[in-house]
Amino acid sequence: MIGLLLALHLATCGLLAATGRELGRHGLLVAALPPSITTAWALTRIGADEPATATLGWVPGLDLELAFRVDGLALVMTLLVSGIGALVFLYAWGYFGSSAVGVGPFATALIAFSTAMLGLVWSDSVWSLFVFWELTSITSFLLIGHKHADAEVRAAARRALLITAAGGLVLLAGLVVLVDETGVSRLGEMGPISGGGAALVSILLMVAAATKSAQVPFHVWLPGAMAAPTPVSAYLHSATMVKAGVLLVAVGSPILADVAVWTSLGLIFGFGSMLWGAVGALRHRDAKLILAWGTISQLGLMIALLSIGSAKATFAAVSILFAHALFKAALFMVVGEVDVRTGTRDIGELSGLWRTMPLAFGVAVVSAASMAGIPPLLGFPAKEAAIEAVLGLTGAEAWLVGGGVVLGSILTVAYTARFVLGVFGPGPEPTPVHPPRPAMTAPSALLAMLSLAGFVAIGAVNPIVGPASVRIDPQAEVYDLLRWPGVTTAFLVSLAVVGSGLAAGLAAHRLGSGAPDPIGARSVDALIDGVVVGARRLTGRVQHGSLPVYMATMGATVAVVAAPFAWSIDGADIYRWDSPAQAVLAGLMLAAAAVAAVLTTRLGAALGLGAVGIGVAGLFVIQGAPDLALTQLLVETVVVVGFVIGLGHLTRRFPAVGQQWQAVRLVVAAAAAIGVAVALAGSGSSPVGQPPLEALTTQAVEDGGGNNIVNVILTDTRGLDTLGEIVVLVVVAIGVLALAASARPREAS
Repeated sequence: MIGLLLALHLATCGLLAATGRELGRHGLLVAALPPSITTAWALTRIGADEPATATLGWVPGLDLELAFRVDGLALVMTLLVSGIGALVFLYAWGYFGSSAVGVGPFATALIAFSTAMLGLVWSDSVWSLFVFWELTSITSFLLIGHKHADAEVRAAARRALLITAAGGLVLLAGLVVLVDETGVSRLGEMGPISGGGAALVSILLMVAAATKSAQVPFHVWLPGAMAAPTPVSAYLHSATMVKAGVLLVAVGSPILADVAVWTSLGLIFGFGSMLWGAVGALRHRDAKLILAWGTISQLGLMIALLSIGSAKATFAAVSILFAHALFKAALFMVVGEVDVRTGTRDIGELSGLWRTMPLAFGVAVVSAASMAGIPPLLGFPAKEAAIEAVLGLTGAEAWLVGGGVVLGSILTVAYTARFVLGVFGPGPEPTPVHPPRPAMTAPSALLAMLSLAGFVAIGAVNPIVGPASVRIDPQAEVYDLLRWPGVTTAFLVSLAVVGSGLAAGLAAHRLGSGAPDPIGARSVDALIDGVVVGARRLTGRVQHGSLPVYMATMGATVAVVAAPFAWSIDGADIYRWDSPAQAVLAGLMLAAAAVAAVLTTRLGAALGLGAVGIGVAGLFVIQGAPDLALTQLLVETVVVVGFVIGLGHLTRRFPAVGQQWQAVRLVVAAAAAIGVAVALAGSGSSPVGQPPLEALTTQAVEDGGGNNIVNVILTDTRGLDTLGEIVVLVVVAIGVLALAASARPREAS
């Protein structure tokens, strides 16, 4: 079923790519079908005893495969990616008016992102994980840059792409080291690791997660991404893409939980982002930016909880992840509706919307209360679990971690209150509004109802978040979300958090503030521009068009790189020749090369090079490889003919050069030759394994049906490689024909 669902998503991508412009905004309804079907399938998987799996072979000889596994954690993410995704498609259909342009390509990019995100959360192979991780970066770039005519939008899209794609390269390095440390490429088969390699993996994976989940200092791309249409913000930047980093930390925790740097980095990223994100949310006036900075803060809380390492904290992190997607997606949808119906998102310009947009106000209050952790909403038991988890710590860790969670929770309540008061609170005059759009209101209302229903029917939520927590930490199976925990210490702390946060939020609303200067975003853009300018200058200096300088540089590089091999040469493994004829041919080749180097005519140098190639063909004959000799002769013939035809358009002799430059070229050429010889001798003195001659001989007869091992290798074992060589020869032949045709004198007209 996994393969069918992915195929359905891919087919829909192809359909919309071909017909999206004709379908327009209705393509969004077509795109909603695969996520809807996937959500229905995921609901049937709740409570399943065994995970669903699927495997697609990629390069079996290299153990490369696309492997997928839908276990408890993947199931939670599937419900968020596909369930909220289907609602976002419906919301986008109402968001874009009938006259909107570019909606067809937007729908294609959005379903492509949904497909990539689904492949990411289902990935069990590290290679599948990396491929879909990068696909989410590319598709999100297209979505953020939807209004590409705007320079600010282009800059935001570029910023997001470079930061997340750079994180993808870091992820690849971490996965390569991880596979080397564990010996397997399936995430589900990896056990705990330790040591220096594990520390390196921890650093690389945590940095990659921080870039994707917009953790400080990599957070600057997320506020800028709010330039995207609101459906993108509601989908990518609240419920799905930004959760990819949290997912990476979750799947990495069972493997790296015993590594100190993993815990330390997670807590640093998590608490730093939680506090700085909350401060940013309290400073901004744009309602979308308030929610975006709040997302940075809450993602930090999730990563911090997962990094603590206790089963209770893990359970709390998964519960918050699930609840956060519901209330934050609904709030972004509300802001989009406010923007469409009023023409602004500035809380300083909005007032009285609680009267003129009562349904949106109700959705905002319910979802905001869930974000603040107020009953009777799903965010309350999730926050209670987090507070209980940190209260269970001891020593200095309890004060540092517990204090961070409590302070972050207070700030969360504060910016939540400021958001609701700023968008819907009373003012001098009610802001004029346009008529409602039911397609925009219905999805946000449904998400708000789910936050309420999740609290009322909490027994239906535990079978969803429970197995996901157990997937990360098996000891988490003893925990459940509680509708009413009683008057516990955690509950009293929650009361203090809500009270303090409401007071702080009311004070922040009354004080007001101007829009802060985006120093971080500007700094990143300046860094990117500086790298581009520097690259152009460097390229202008080193890529100056001088072929002799290029050749000299490459030859010198070969000599330098080969130098370390000289220490591994074993003189006992070096012998002169198998036959004296080899020595004769080698001498003739050296003489031909020396003559070619000193000749001043282009044609003479070309013939000298051809003589060297013919000598190589002779060595193949002596070694007993006539087929390779024929291939070498064919190549040399084509090359020499090409040289002769091409040189007819140039001067007869090479440009005159000074003796100093000629000496440099000779020295570099000699150094390159010695470097190649040293590298070959060094590698021959340190063989790795034994050549599989017996296996190749057997396979040549049984599988290839031939007694000539070389021919079977060329036509069967490495058929694609041979095909590539044939393509190169064909291209060369076409080039020779083109040169010959251009050399013919044209008839007078």
